[in-house]
Amino acid sequence: MKKRVCMLVFNEVTSDPRVTKEAETLSDKYEVTVIGTRFSPSTASTEQVNGYSVHRVDNILKRKVNTEKLSILTLLRVGASKMVGLLKIGWVALKMKSDVYHAHDFEVLPFAYLASKIHGAYCVYDSHELWVEQRADFPGWFKKIIKGMESFFIRRVDQVITVNQSIARELMERYSLRTIPCVVHNFTKKIGNSIDMREASNISDTVKKKIVVLYHGGYLKDRGLEETIESVKYFPPHVILRFRGKGPLEEKLRSLAEPYIKSGQIEFCPPVPMKQLVKEASECEIGIMPYKPTCLNNYYSLPNKLSEYMMAGLAVVASDLPEIDRLNKKIGFGELFNPSKPTSIAEAIKNLIVDKEYLKRCKNRAKEWALNEGNWEHESRKIVSLYKELFGE
Repeated sequence: MKKRVCMLVFNEVTSDPRVTKEAETLSDKYEVTVIGTRFSPSTASTEQVNGYSVHRVDNILKRKVNTEKLSILTLLRVGASKMVGLLKIGWVALKMKSDVYHAHDFEVLPFAYLASKIHGAYCVYDSHELWVEQRADFPGWFKKIIKGMESFFIRRVDQVITVNQSIARELMERYSLRTIPCVVHNFTKKIGNSIDMREASNISDTVKKKIVVLYHGGYLKDRGLEETIESVKYFPPHVILRFRGKGPLEEKLRSLAEPYIKSGQIEFCPPVPMKQLVKEASECEIGIMPYKPTCLNNYYSLPNKLSEYMMAGLAVVASDLPEIDRLNKKIGFGELFNPSKPTSIAEAIKNLIVDKEYLKRCKNRAKEWALNEGNWEHESRKIVSLYKELFGE
């Protein structure tokens, strides 16, 4: 009989690429069920996806809450809603006897740990980020409580996984762990092959006269999107900035970009399904990641979109942050900048496009790395090995 793996996550599951990739990878050998939450009545409460089962509980928060400014009332409201949702997830997990309870991020960790103890199972903590350091405006008392809780559970689970070296070291030092967490980068799946992408790249180089710089993802606070729009006034006229996504800042960003939208130097495009992100990105030349280090979590971040851009064969301009800098020194995918300075953003783009051969080399290095090492097929071996070790296989 197959070993049973129960994953817990506080989202709708299919919108989380890390959860879906891990579940699909492990489903080749184990019986995997992912318990998540349902925010929309149109989302199925149960379904089979790529070899694993999804079970969603209903969330009581039916209206969107503005979390850009955290008031006590907002914290209490969101907190109460989350707690009810988490209790539901925990209850389903308790009823689902499994061999491993795999907690995706801190919110569900206490429930996964409790279920593992009740059923005599293993517990895996998959820290997608420094959860307590997500926002600079989290109150001190709130951070202190979360740190205390995370410290208690992280020392008692059987395995800890996280997304990059900086966060792994931080978790180890912060909570005095005996061993450093296993790093499983959240790289995208391999798409296409070098011949296909090289042909697409050559078409782009010879046919297009304009250089398209792409940002795809959420229009969210602290992502440097306002500064990126301001940087356009320093762009050469043949450089186009393309936004593809959605989020609470969209109206504000469109307002800031209005003169450039009229002149054709900024484009806003509708979001596409996750599976089409890389294909759509491959129509551009450069990907941009202007994340601002407003909190420790952002400072240590290595966003998914970096892997997606490189899989699409794009050169990249990005914030000068430790994990991004580490990877750029290894690969040479592009240029780094200060995300708080529009002139720095523009300068990085100009440095990349001033020499066509340099731009081409960056694109080729990015794609070659993505196909050979920076992909989920390569990275997923780590989680497979971790589970084999867990079960003594």
